[in-house]
Amino acid sequence: MKKNLYKETFKVVEIFRTVEGEGRWVGLPVVFIRLEGCNLRCSWCDTTYSYDGKTYTVKTLEEILKEVSTYNLKRVCITGGEPFLTSNLDILVKSLLDEDYYVFIETNGTLWNERFKDLNLDRLYITCSPKPPFYFVNKDLIPYIKELKFVVDENLSLNHIIKPDFIDIIKSDIIVLQPESNKPEMVKKALNLQDQLLQLGIESRIIPQCHKVLGLP
Repeated sequence: MKKNLYKETFKVVEIFRTVEGEGRWVGLPVVFIRLEGCNLRCSWCDTTYSYDGKTYTVKTLEEILKEVSTYNLKRVCITGGEPFLTSNLDILVKSLLDEDYYVFIETNGTLWNERFKDLNLDRLYITCSPKPPFYFVNKDLIPYIKELKFVVDENLSLNHIIKPDFIDIIKSDIIVLQPESNKPEMVKKALNLQDQLLQLGIESRIIPQCHKVLGLP
C-alpha cells in the first residue's frame, strides 16, 4: 500500500468486537467499524449517536487497521449511520480486503461510490436495508447487493419488497425480514409477509435483532 494512503482520515464513531446480530451472518463474531453520518432519519433508529456530529474521532487509515488487527478476527462490518456518505470509503474497504479481511457493509442503499467497481468482490458482502417511506435504492448499487434486509414496521408492505427494482436480487440472493425492535406485533406481521412471499415463489428469512436478545451492542 502506498504510504500516503495510510494518512487518509475517517470519522469513526466506534470500533468494537461483538456478535453479528442481524441478517445472514447472525451469530458470528465480527469487528464493527461504525462511521459517522447518515442521510436519513428513521424514527426507530437505535444508533442516533452515529450522526449527531459529536460522537466521533478522526482516525487515519493506519490507526484503524492497527486497531482492527488487535481483535484477531478476519471479519469486519462497516456500518453507520450510512457508510457510503464517507467519500473515501473505497480506500478503507480496499485496504481491509488487501489484508485478507472479509468485509461486510450495511447500507440504506441510497448512495453509491463508483470506485467500488474496481474492488475485489469475492470477500465483499453488501447488505442493503431500504428505508421508508419510498424504499429507494440507487440503481448503480443494485448489482452489488448480496442481501436485502427489510425492517418490518408499520410502513412495510408486500409491494415495497417486490418492487421491480428488487426483482433480480429477490430471485438470486437473500431476503431478510427483521421485526422492528423485536416487537411481537411485528413478528406476526413478518410471518404474514413471509407467507405472502411464499405464494409468489419467493423465499425469505425472518431474523430478529439477535444482539439485543443477547444484551450485546
